[in-house]
Amino acid sequence: MNKCLTCGKNCEKEYCFQHAKRKPLPKVGGFKSKTPVENDRKPGELSEMNQFFLSIWNKREHKSEVSGEKIYGEALTIYFHHILSKHKNKFAEYDEDNIILLTFAEHQKVEQDMYFYEEINKRREYLKTKYNL
Repeated sequence: MNKCLTCGKNCEKEYCFQHAKRKPLPKVGGFKSKTPVENDRKPGELSEMNQFFLSIWNKREHKSEVSGEKIYGEALTIYFHHILSKHKNKFAEYDEDNIILLTFAEHQKVEQDMYFYEEINKRREYLKTKYNL
């Protein structure tokens, strides 16, 4: 067992999963889209969602909005969480109020139990009021 060179946590390689080198937000070709509009992008052009995430990344501090833990590295989709499901609430998909920055571990927890964090619960209630849900 090794220790992460960044935080000292136990890991199998030089860095733990949180600090391992990752690719930045995917560009064209990273994900295949089901919609023809997405497939018509030029090489190197970001998807609309990735542009949205980058705009948030450039405005907010790079830290978890739940724990305050610093988020290192590039903007990755794993750090952005839709409080109201983007699939069930299309109207809120691109609402910055509906996005919260989380660490990878926090994002995993909230995906398993959407009521795990009080801060997200407060924001969910605010969004329900905002959208009269």
